[in-house]
Amino acid sequence: MSSSNKTNYLGLNQFVGSDKPKMEDFNADNRLLDEKIQQHIQSQLHLTEQQRERLENPGYLIGSYTGDGTTKRTISVAQPIGFGFVFMVGEGLHYAVTTLGENHIFSAVMTPQGCSKGVSITSGGFTVLQSGSSTPDGKKNMLNQSGKKYIYLILPAL
Repeated sequence: MSSSNKTNYLGLNQFVGSDKPKMEDFNADNRLLDEKIQQHIQSQLHLTEQQRERLENPGYLIGSYTGDGTTKRTISVAQPIGFGFVFMVGEGLHYAVTTLGENHIFSAVMTPQGCSKGVSITSGGFTVLQSGSSTPDGKKNMLNQSGKKYIYLILPAL
């Protein structure tokens, strides 16, 4: 005899003292649980299609490049830029050289509304600048220094 009571969602047996469970009752519950777990694993029932797509494509891009020393260099990215940040690995964001009266800029922020010194958004990516010598304003772009590694974070345009 199966149980007098069943669970609400899966209909599993809930035995009480007067029930006389049989092995088949337990086996039926096990088969039902196994089937439901398998369906869950195969179809990922806990995620919507939109949630799965978002997990597969998180919506941001982290990349890197090694500086080649040219005064102007374009970095290609696969998505339109809504916000971006680029910095040199191992350096502070900005460095003041007081003996020369210069400020070395090792990082930059970019948005479609405007960009900080040394970077600009282009069609299909962004352009970084590397100053070869002192600049009139004393702010030296250091965003493509030869042999140095740079990391960038891009958030897509909405």
